[in-house]
Amino acid sequence: MYDDILIPVDGSDGSERGVEYGLDIARKYKATVHTLYVIDRRTYGDTPALSSDELFFEQIEDHGEEALQVVEEKAEDLGLDVVSVCKRGIPHEVILEYTEDEDIDLIVMGRHGHSEFQVPHIGSCTDRVIRLAKIPVLPV
Repeated sequence: MYDDILIPVDGSDGSERGVEYGLDIARKYKATVHTLYVIDRRTYGDTPALSSDELFFEQIEDHGEEALQVVEEKAEDLGLDVVSVCKRGIPHEVILEYTEDEDIDLIVMGRHGHSEFQVPHIGSCTDRVIRLAKIPVLPV
């Protein structure tokens, strides 16, 4: 039923709950796990404006890589194949685009996520994905 499951992450507690559920479903179906971290370009831009901003961008990317690595290790411990990707863009748009490009069967994501690099809440990424996805979305 599910061959490819996408688990978007942001390193938050809500995101972690999505990881646990997503990995459990992937284990049951022996599905490939896709994990995705999106650096929100509305918040952080596309490139550093000044050389002093490069350190901040590196911290954001490091945070994303760490969040992805946690999922990778858990998936590998369960004997699952895993694909990890860090992209820049508008989170719900990147998630939906990735879903179509990679022929994802199910999206499992935390209902409430906030990374440590937070600015005022723009809108719920999960709610947008639920409304716009052409495949099932399991909000956790």
